[in-house]
Amino acid sequence: MVDLLVLGATGVTGRQVTRYLNSHPQCSQFTLAIAGRSRRKLDDLISDLSLPKSIQVHVVDVTDFDQVEALVKSSKIVLNTVGPFAKWGPPVVRACARNGVHYVDLTGEQIFVRDIIEKYDYVATKTRSILVPACGMDSLPADIAVHMANNALKALSQDAAQPLQIDTSTSSYDLHGVFSNGTISTIVSTLGSTPKHKLTESLRDYYLSPVAGRPSPSPRLKYAMTLPSTREIVVGGYFLMSGSNKSVVQRSWGLLEWNFLNTRSPEANARRYGPMIYEEFMRQKSTLSSVLLTLTLLIGFTLMTIPPVRWFIGKFGMKETSVDLDKELESGSIDVINVTTSLPSSSFPEPVKVETIISAKGDPGYYLSPIMMAESALALLLDREELPPLAKKGGVLTPAIAFGDVIVKRLQEYAKFHIVCEVIKGTAENRKTI
Repeated sequence: MVDLLVLGATGVTGRQVTRYLNSHPQCSQFTLAIAGRSRRKLDDLISDLSLPKSIQVHVVDVTDFDQVEALVKSSKIVLNTVGPFAKWGPPVVRACARNGVHYVDLTGEQIFVRDIIEKYDYVATKTRSILVPACGMDSLPADIAVHMANNALKALSQDAAQPLQIDTSTSSYDLHGVFSNGTISTIVSTLGSTPKHKLTESLRDYYLSPVAGRPSPSPRLKYAMTLPSTREIVVGGYFLMSGSNKSVVQRSWGLLEWNFLNTRSPEANARRYGPMIYEEFMRQKSTLSSVLLTLTLLIGFTLMTIPPVRWFIGKFGMKETSVDLDKELESGSIDVINVTTSLPSSSFPEPVKVETIISAKGDPGYYLSPIMMAESALALLLDREELPPLAKKGGVLTPAIAFGDVIVKRLQEYAKFHIVCEVIKGTAENRKTI
């Protein structure tokens, strides 16, 4: 039995996952297999990356469930990079859930995540299969930032029976990278094949959560937040992936709430986020550029409802892989700043603010996302005993619920992510860095 199976290894993201794992400092502690549709492309990948002969190679058709299940059964963890996930992902998740195999992917498709929750969450809890979609830029940074802020507030709480709870949490993104054909392909596929009522439903609050909470603010032309560390006001426009990220964060919130409602234990109470409102935006330099970004996205989405426009846009973006592209993807960056504010409490009458920064060098979608997913898989394989309590029960989980602090430590140690969390009470000078 192989430890890690990379499915879709010859694609852009699958290639980067394979490349990262092959050179990982812990590579001697796991076995690796790669799978794809074309033997020729798999052989080219082996040659390009100088992969060792010990790596297993499989040709598989993801539309053939019997083939998929036979391959999954021989693996401990599946890293799925074959998208759009709503089209190609369900058979893979089904095979993992049925056979107690763990699963991670890079999806930003909340309709797909809702589908696998409804179909496979229960089965996975019985087989103890840990299924974690959205382990890349969508939606690990957002989910982990809120998790870290919540932990910081809980550590500050003086009354264990009434820990500090989150009132609001906002993430702002600054991204630099290549045009993401994967994201565009997903949008085109979703708009072209999903019934209108499903699309509308996917936009509602708490779409992936087992329970509902406070309603989110409506989207707007311009967003703004004050950084408590510097008092600087940052502004921005609508973020393309805010819907999927918010859905994942709200699922994390909902899973913790559901656990508390069913157990009423002090431990469950200590992990709850509280009556939180979460939102996010893309940072811009001015109010004007923020508004223009939002309007551009609005016009773009409107145009993409027209079939010929979807066909035309689908022709653009990255489709081929190469050694030169491997180097190109090492440029770029991601910088996420989250500001979380607590509700007032008897111990802290004035709200406490937590500022969390997650940043790294590399293309966000094609370089850093595969790294995040690879480290997520390694957390399941090598750090099983350190995972949060809810993870060990299995089911369709989120990065925060499945990995918690483990993924933060792994990204810092092995992927050279800069991750820092500061608690700021009252003034910028009164702070505690975590």
